[in-house]
Amino acid sequence: MVKDRMVDLLQEHFELNLYEARAYVALVAFGVLTPAELASVSEVPAPRTYDVLRSLEKKGFAIGQPGKANKYRPVHPTNILEKFIEDWQERIKDELEAKRKAKEELIELMKPLIETEIPKYGVERVWVVRGIRNSTLKTREMLESVEKEILLADDGFLASNLEDDLAKAVEKGISLKLVVTAPVLERLKLSKLMDLYKNGKIELRVIDKMELPMMICDEEVFFALEDLAARYFNYETQIWIKDHRVVDLFKSRFNEYWEKGKKV
Repeated sequence: MVKDRMVDLLQEHFELNLYEARAYVALVAFGVLTPAELASVSEVPAPRTYDVLRSLEKKGFAIGQPGKANKYRPVHPTNILEKFIEDWQERIKDELEAKRKAKEELIELMKPLIETEIPKYGVERVWVVRGIRNSTLKTREMLESVEKEILLADDGFLASNLEDDLAKAVEKGISLKLVVTAPVLERLKLSKLMDLYKNGKIELRVIDKMELPMMICDEEVFFALEDLAARYFNYETQIWIKDHRVVDLFKSRFNEYWEKGKKV
């Protein structure tokens, strides 16, 4: 029903509870109502009508007229809903600024913890990462800390998702070798990475298929376990390892792809 949809929208987007939303819709429909009249024309329980109307008045959705029988009329929807959005935008700006300040303060407070680099429970060498968001955060972390070389074999759009991060690394002087499958290459044609390739700043080859996509940053390797169902739902399991022996094995596989690859 249209009335139910109006109530849902008021609750979902304009911070009214169920009874407030029902009361406001009734006020818009009938114009002016006393608490007793509201109870008779809406699904707001009679014992709650006074509190609900006072709450609407406080939130700016209604105007009260004192008297023997208190009456309430609605503030026009165009006015109050637009004002709500304007106030919400200002509130969000303040909240964003507060979060930025909190971030800066936390980073400053945590500097001694970060800079000591003293492991409390041993050095971690292996991590299991699940989900596209977590994998993106981990790969970006690798790209921020890489000092010499990136080797990337990609069959699943990793290169295009990390385009800006890879480009920043290259501009800092990091060497990048990129092997991709044809579908990924198609997505890269208008990217910053293709511009870098044309300018001779990265090496790029295309291969028909690869069994083991991977990203190697110096002594770290990141790769996904094969699980098509998990990939479909963006929840595939990926492994991060920091061990020069394992990295050497993956570099050997990467070099196989590189040799098989064709120049673009």
